[in-house]
This record gives sequence, C-alpha cells and structure tokens, in this order.
Amino acid sequence: MIQDFLHEIEPHFFREYPREACGVIAVKKGKAEWVPCTNIAEDDEDFLFDSTEYLKLSLSSDIIGIVHNHPDAGATPSESDIKNCNALGIPYYIFSYPEMELEIVEPKKDLTELYGREYSFGVADCFEAMRDYLKIQSIEIPARIPFEDNWFNKDLDYFCPDVIKEWGGQEISLDELQKNDVLTFCVQSNVANHCGVYLGADSFYHHAVGRLSCRENLYPFWIKYIDRVYRYVA
Repeated sequence: MIQDFLHEIEPHFFREYPREACGVIAVKKGKAEWVPCTNIAEDDEDFLFDSTEYLKLSLSSDIIGIVHNHPDAGATPSESDIKNCNALGIPYYIFSYPEMELEIVEPKKDLTELYGREYSFGVADCFEAMRDYLKIQSIEIPARIPFEDNWFNKDLDYFCPDVIKEWGGQEISLDELQKNDVLTFCVQSNVANHCGVYLGADSFYHHAVGRLSCRENLYPFWIKYIDRVYRYVA
C-alpha cells in the first residue's frame, strides 16, 4: 500500500529536508490516503507530531501507518522508532533520504488489523469485519454459510431475524442502541445487504463493497439505511 503514495511522500521529504519529515497513512470513508504532518521536534534528526494535529486526524480517520524519513542516513529503525511503534500499535514506514530505501517496523501488538482491509467478498467483507470485531470483544459468532454474491437481488435474506437468532443475536430497537450492537442496512435494496458494529458517539465500524474497512459516522448518510439492530452477549 505504501508504494501507492510515494509520488506524494517524496516531495514532502524534499520540502522538509534537511529535517526529518513525517506523516500518516489514514483511512477515511473507506479510502486510504497520505496525510503529511508537521514535525515540531527541535532536533532536525528527530520527529515529533503536533499533538493537536494528530488528535484531530485520529478522531476523523483510522491511522494505519506512521511514515517518516532519515535524511542522509539509512532506513534502519532507531530504538526510539521501535519503542514508539509498539506504544502506538501502528506500523512504522521508515525511508532513507534521498535514496528512498524502505524499512517497515511492525508493532508487537497491531491495533490496526481491523482497519484498512482490502475488500474481498466472502473473505474480507462486512460480515467478516463484524465477526472479527466482536471476537475481539469476546463475542463469538459462528462461521456463516457461504453467501451468494448479490443475494439481495435474488430474494435471499441472510440477515433476517431467524438467521440472526441462530447466530445468538437478539433484535432490539434503535432507541436501545449501545456500543457493540450490530447494525444491518438496506442499501438500495428491499432486504438487508450490509452490516456493521456500533462504536458509540454516532460512529460504527464496517467494510463496504469496493472500499477499505473503516470507522464512519452514521449521520447523515448511513442512518437512513438502518434496517435492524441486534445485540450479542459475550
């Protein structure tokens, strides 16, 4: 994925030289994008995000990668790089500059595994995203039967109350909505053809067709497509 943004990342490095330059790969509304950030470190050979800028980014998108460079030096991660990578739980992409050699540091505990997934029906789609999220919350949902692609155009309803009940879910009203409840949606369809998990504060986690898995607000778009709400108990 990082290769897709080199044409944007390298010019940022050039503008910031000889200081270290930094930025993030963020998923917003299902699409990954490169976001250059301000380095407020006093030392040219170090980087430090502006906390206000980073907080604003983390609230409006899902940060799945931290990018910075080592001007006139190799891409080997420093002890500080490794420590901060593990603390944030987000992969670090470190470039030498101007050579643009790349080293990737993976956190010991990757907190981004739910976000930024490439869509693949039956493998990495809305149902699998919902199931994996709930599993982290100690809520186990059985593996589904194979879904037919475009089932909602074939008079099939895989999210009907009877099926949800078999999976251990209980239908509740939208007024009772709380964190970890499952939402089903009818998007340009007469039967439910999408699902996600409510995260609280008007946001939910989901994986839409042709997009990356992400966190998104229910208002103003998704709220109008909600079909039912279900609750699963650990």
